[in-house]
Formats: sequence, structure tokens, C-alpha cells
Amino acid sequence: MNSERRLAALVLYGLLLVLGVGGVLWFFDNFERRAIQIPVGYSAEARRNPWLAFERYLRRSGIQVESVAGRAPLNDPQSTTDTLVVRGLGPLNATRRAALRRWMEEGGHLIVEAVRLWDEDERPRDDLLADFGIRLQSESDEKRLQEGSEASAFEIPAPDLSRPLRVAFDPRYHLVVESEAPGDLRLGGRLRLVERAVGAGRLTVVSDSGFMTNAEIGRHDHAFFAARLVAPNAGGKVWLLYDSSVPWLGELIWSAAPQAVISVGVLLLVWLWSLGVRLGPLRNESRARQRDLLEHLDASGDFLWRHGRAARLVETSRRRILAAWVRRHPHLERSDRNAQADAIAEFTGWPAERVSRALFTRAEDAAGFVEQARLLQSLWRRAGPGRGRPARRASSSHRR
Repeated sequence: MNSERRLAALVLYGLLLVLGVGGVLWFFDNFERRAIQIPVGYSAEARRNPWLAFERYLRRSGIQVESVAGRAPLNDPQSTTDTLVVRGLGPLNATRRAALRRWMEEGGHLIVEAVRLWDEDERPRDDLLADFGIRLQSESDEKRLQEGSEASAFEIPAPDLSRPLRVAFDPRYHLVVESEAPGDLRLGGRLRLVERAVGAGRLTVVSDSGFMTNAEIGRHDHAFFAARLVAPNAGGKVWLLYDSSVPWLGELIWSAAPQAVISVGVLLLVWLWSLGVRLGPLRNESRARQRDLLEHLDASGDFLWRHGRAARLVETSRRRILAAWVRRHPHLERSDRNAQADAIAEFTGWPAERVSRALFTRAEDAAGFVEQARLLQSLWRRAGPGRGRPARRASSSHRR
């Protein structure tokens, strides 16, 4: 019996081993391990800086380069051996324009993209390019539809190379100058690049800087052409100003006084924390103030009086007072109103008409209502314990 179990176990284990080895061989015969590339789009840094690929190309080419944002390089240019490349130069006041001109006169190289369109009769006062007679114009709507908005590749002669360079510019825009110079670049019958000597430095203006962006730097000869365009002087550095817009107020405050911002933040946190801290034991909330009974009675009486329901104010009092007199004098329960009024008048010494007015009539005005209430109060006091004896005058009259 044991040998049969041992044999069955060996057969089972053998089958499992064969199936396992066969499954492994089948898996390796039908699957292979290889690396695949999945596009994930631009990184956050590349989305923020459209010239990031160009910056890395210049760095690999041995050129000192740094990408920056903000208007600090325009307000305070660096060394006169440097090259400042500005994407979308905006308006500048006279002081900033004068500082940039002095920097270029001392040897700096400024490269900007023209972005402002203006007419013949309009000359912007805050445009640096207008000071040099350089304007940006666009093609007519009809020509735009014919040529489209895609960048067109143009051949740029390069005497030191075996072939011309191919660079794509947006055909919708071109530059206009008062007079052309030898360094100007005319492609497709339009000026695309203008270069002016400013003292010991230079000003270079392009109609379109799209060939330097992340999406276009790898096409045609864009990288090589852009590197030659921005090459700094000996010992100089390239500054790529990819965003020259004015930062928001919070960024300006942080850049000017970070310690003050931190201090205010800490004080704000401490103040918020102090709002939730208590000193001493918790105090029970006081119960809601109960309404004064007299105030309630006064309001109820005023409401009933204004709505012609004054009889309800004294009806309950009449019944209680009459019931008190009946308890003291049971024979009054079998009498009518006149007899009750006469009997109570005999005990109180009042005229019967006065008792009847208090217990069985209705006041017609405010004065009568007050008088009736006063009479009912007197009858209530006389109906109490020890009260209700016949008046002295009535008793002596009865004896006579």
C-alpha cells in the first residue's frame, strides 16, 4: 500500500515538473524583453522655458549660458562681453532704453524678437526698436491665406561652409527699416533679420524667434544658425531671457523682502492659533432670557384691545370672581343675574348697578374698561377668606 502511494506521488510530482518546465519554455519562446519609449510630453521645466533645448545645446557646445525670467537683466545688464537674447521685448521707459543703449555701446550684444506692430503714422514712445527705425509689419489678410501660417524654410548663404543654412521663419511677419545695412538678412523678398552696430556692441532684431524654441530647434539648421547668432565675445556668457513680463505683486514682494514675508506669515499663523486657544475652564452658555410675564400679558392685552376683543380679557376674571362668591354663598348659584348682583351688593355695600356693571356688562371704551377692571379687582379681594360679610349699613337696616 505504501509503495502504491509513493508511486502515485512520484508520478504527480513528475507531471507538475514537466508542466512547469514546459510553461517556462513556452513563455520565453513567445515573449521577449525589450525597452520601449512612451512619449509623456514636455517636462514642467520645458513647458515653462521654451528655450530649454537651445540652452542645453549651447552648454554642450562649450558656451556659457543661463536661462532667466523677469525683467532684471533688462534693468541691470551684465558684463559687456555677454549676449542678451530677449523673447518678446515689451515696452521700456526712457531710463531702461538709455541703460540698454549704454550697455551696447560698451560692447554688449542685444538680440530681440520684434513683437509690436505699428502703422506708418504711429511711433510708439516706449519701443526700443523704434529708436533705431526698425518696425515689424505683417502681410495682408489675402496673402496670409495664400501662404498660410506655417514657417517657411529659407536658405541663408554661409561663405565659410560648403552649403547654405536652412532656417524657417514665419512668413506672416517681416521687418521694415529706413535704410538697409550689409548685415541685414532678406529672405523671400522680406527682411527677416536686421543688425545694427551700436558703439562697440550690436543690436540684432529678428522677425520671428520660433527657430530657437524646443519644438523647432531640432529642425533644419536651426540649432547651428542660432548658436552662431548668439555667440558671445571672448569670455562672455549668453543670457536667454525667455519671459520678460512683469511678475505679479507677490513675486516682487518676495524678491525684495523675503524675511518680511516670512515674519508676516509666522505672525498670521500664531494669530490663527491663538484664536483656538482658551484660558481657564469652559463656561456654560447662559440660557436664553425668558420673556417677562407682565410683558407678555401687556402685549396680549394690547393685541386683543386693538382687534375689538376686550371682552375676552375680563371674561375669565368674571367667572372666577363669581365662582368665588358662589363658594362663599352657595345660594347665589340658584339665583339669576339681578338677584346675584343684589346679594353681592348687600355684602359689599355697593350699589347693585355697580356690581352688575362689573360682572355682567361690557365696557364700551377704554375708560369704562379700566373702571371695570378696578371693580373686578375689588370684588376679588372681598370674595377671599374672611370676606363676604354683609356690610354694616345693610345689617342695621335689616334689623330695623
